Amino acid sequence: MSVKYLVPLCLLTVLTACQQAEVPQGQYQQLTAENNEKPFTLQLEESRLSGFTGCNNAMGDYTIDKGELVVSQLASTMMACEPAAMQREQQFSQFLQNRPKVTIDGKILTLSKDDTVYQFSVR
Repeated sequence: MSVKYLVPLCLLTVLTACQQAEVPQGQYQQLTAENNEKPFTLQLEESRLSGFTGCNNAMGDYTIDKGELVVSQLASTMMACEPAAMQREQQFSQFLQNRPKVTIDGKILTLSKDDTVYQFSVR
């Protein structure tokens, strides 16, 4: 293979690797919850996501694609809670399924989409 083709191939490999950032595996807890709400939790293991979504527990598969969290087949338990907790949970579950951007800064995991931001810390 000539150098002429090797350089673009190397650049493509580096760019692809940067886009597929790895999220550290482990347990995360929401940094701030309002009005004495229970914080959301996330557990990331291999390609599985699980956690507490405000009222129920949710689980599904996930990948990171171009810096976005892609959650598929998100399922949850079906406990009933107060209407405010149920609404908060529904909003968070929909947020997780709308490809939020993922950033890592030390032990802080940030998920963001439009004006919505959730921050989590390693537990």
